[in-house]
Amino acid sequence: MPQIEDFKTLFNTLTLYKSILNDVTVQNFNKIINLISYENEIGDIVKLWSDMISPLYNLEYEGDFSKYINDLILFDKNYFTLQCASKKFDSINENIKNAAKNDIEILISLSKIQCQDLKDLLYKYYPYDKDMIDSLACFDSIAAPLSFDEIVDYHKNNGVGIFAKYKAFKYTSNKEIKPVLNCDNVRLCDLKRYEREQNIVLENTLGFIKGKPYNNVLLYGDRGTGKSSTVKAILNEHYKDGLRVIQIYKENLIHLDDLMQKISTIPLKFIIFIDDLTFNENDDNFGALKAVLEGSLAKQPDNMALYATTNRRHLVKESFKAREGDEIHLADTIDETISLSDRFGITVTYSVPNKDKFLEIVREIKNDRNLTIDDETLFKGAESFALSKGNRSPRLAKQYIDYIQSRLELNLEI
Repeated sequence: MPQIEDFKTLFNTLTLYKSILNDVTVQNFNKIINLISYENEIGDIVKLWSDMISPLYNLEYEGDFSKYINDLILFDKNYFTLQCASKKFDSINENIKNAAKNDIEILISLSKIQCQDLKDLLYKYYPYDKDMIDSLACFDSIAAPLSFDEIVDYHKNNGVGIFAKYKAFKYTSNKEIKPVLNCDNVRLCDLKRYEREQNIVLENTLGFIKGKPYNNVLLYGDRGTGKSSTVKAILNEHYKDGLRVIQIYKENLIHLDDLMQKISTIPLKFIIFIDDLTFNENDDNFGALKAVLEGSLAKQPDNMALYATTNRRHLVKESFKAREGDEIHLADTIDETISLSDRFGITVTYSVPNKDKFLEIVREIKNDRNLTIDDETLFKGAESFALSKGNRSPRLAKQYIDYIQSRLELNLEI
């Protein structure tokens, strides 16, 4: 195993995994080992030490340096990892494979470094500052080191970069793809009495995942009927098959081309998800979405599908004034405005349930949670709850069961 001081040179030999040197912890470790000498004061090293340790002290790593470095290796995006994720490992040039093996060997050696080893090096150069060195925060190196084969298999099964670590993302106004750290874990079995609607979306998604012909999907219907939850549930059940979801807000649709370019070379399947989609008249984002759905010069990547939810059948808020406009070809303008929804290949309609269906949903959720309450009391309370809210929906059914469960667990009267 290399000595700590050897990394001054070893880091310079990284090729495919060179971007890892930009990580804050690795960067500060590199600065520390380059500063350690009889000529330099320990003060600057102490500050760098604090900056190096800080990212390790969170719930994900709990001070484990080995786990942190393992993650940097697994989630790096480079030519080698992209080829592995594309199931093209056997066709990678041997020189590139050897370079990857060399980089990984160096980084695995880094992950094995113990905190005491680094402090011992400081004692050697700064013997009169032992108390200060002793007071420096410590890290562990516990996680088992990765093997080359494990890394290759990981990318084959999980993709690359942040897309290997997370399953849901948001595209920001800064044109960045940010992971959703606490993704809703809803499953299809949690969504009651909408099996037909869910199956339409699911079957299209499975075709998309398997590289078969598929459509962009519009989920239209009443609020609280499970449109967004259907998309999240399908993600939760099929992300291990290479499915990911990136949510983009309506106001960022003008940057849709940028998002398409960012994901077009990633060997995974991406649902670009637009929730609660509606447009005002003369909205620039309307044209951006229409161009993708119609087919612009920039073809929609084969690894991308657009899924949108809406409460409006034609997506655009129209006014009577607009219908009475003075354009010569007004009918053409109106047709263009209301036809955007038709450009989604599949439209699935989610209708609010009637009373009987609503009560069945309530009972099924109650049974899933093994709550002890008779149906007569349950239904009476559910109907009263629905009337107080002014509607019946699966979302409302869940809210009512949450309310009942809380009262039961607190031994309160229902």
